[in-house]
Amino acid sequence: MNQQLLLEIDPYTESGNVIYPSFQLPLHAGAIIGIYTDVTKINTLMQWFSRQQKTYTHVRENALYERLTVGEYIHFSIKLFTTPQYNKEDILKLFSLSEQKNNKIHTLQHGEKQRLKLLYTYLSSAPTQIIEEPFQNLDEYSKQNVLKLLIALQKQEKTIVLLSNNLEELIISSTEIYRLDAFGLHALDVKEDEIEKVPTPIESAPIRLDKIPTKKNDKIILFNPPEIDYIESVEGVVCVYVANEAYPCTLSLNDLEQKLTPFGFFRSHRSYIVNLQKVREIITWTRNSYSLALNSNEKTVVPLSKNKLADLKEILGI
Repeated sequence: MNQQLLLEIDPYTESGNVIYPSFQLPLHAGAIIGIYTDVTKINTLMQWFSRQQKTYTHVRENALYERLTVGEYIHFSIKLFTTPQYNKEDILKLFSLSEQKNNKIHTLQHGEKQRLKLLYTYLSSAPTQIIEEPFQNLDEYSKQNVLKLLIALQKQEKTIVLLSNNLEELIISSTEIYRLDAFGLHALDVKEDEIEKVPTPIESAPIRLDKIPTKKNDKIILFNPPEIDYIESVEGVVCVYVANEAYPCTLSLNDLEQKLTPFGFFRSHRSYIVNLQKVREIITWTRNSYSLALNSNEKTVVPLSKNKLADLKEILGI
C-alpha cells in the first residue's frame, strides 16, 4: 500500500473574508484526486501549488510554440526536460497526434492543442501534478484521450490533482473526490453502483447510516449531514442542496426530517428542511411572512412558515 502524505494547504482570505480555511490534502502515489470547487478557489489554489517544490502545475492557458510542428515541439520538450527515455513516436501515439506530427501547431484543432499542452505533465519528473480543468470545452474524443493520459501518469506513480468546477467530469476521472468550500475540504463518497444493501441479522442492532444518499448521472453521491445547506421538495421531487448545487434524493422529506433532526436540521416549511448551522438571519417580510437567509455566496433564502416560527425561536433560545 502506498504511503500517504498529508499536504497542509494555507488558508486564503480576501478583504477579511475567509474564502477557504487551511486544510490537509491526503496524497499518495498513483492517485487521481479531484477537487470540486468554484473558479475563484481554483485560481487561488493554482497560485499556491505553483509555489510548491516537487510539484508541476498545468495551467490551461499555457502557450505553445505554434510555429513548430507537433513532432518538433515534442522533440524540443523531451530535450527541455532531459528525458531521453521517452520516444517521440510513443508520445505521438499516447496523445493521438501521430497523423498531425508534421502539422504546424497553429493549424491544430482546439482539442488537439489542449491535449498537446498536457505533454509537460507527462515529461515532468515532479511527483505531484496539478491540472486545471482538464476536460473543459473538449470534444468527446479528446476527453477520452485525456483519460488515457491520466492512466499513463498513474503508471508513472505520480499523484495527480485535478481542479474543476464540473463534478461529473471529476466522477469519471478521479479515484478520490473532495469538495472545497468556505468551511474547508470535504470528502465525497461517490459510488459507481447502487448502495449495497446489508442484511440485518436477527437479534442484531439496526445499522445506522448517517450519510444522505443522492443520485446524479447514474452515480450515487453520499453527503455527510453538515455538508448539506437545505432540502427542497417540489411536486414530489426531493433535492438536497450542497454548495448551491441540487442533488436529487429518493428519500421523502418526512424520512429526511427524521434522519437529520438530530444533526441540527429544522423543518422550516412543509416543502423545506434547513441546516440551522447554515442560517445567518431570520428575515421578517410581513406579519405573516418569514424567511431564513443562509451563509452562502448566492445569498440563499428559504421560506419559514408562520406556525414554525415559535418552534424555531424555542430551539434557538430567543
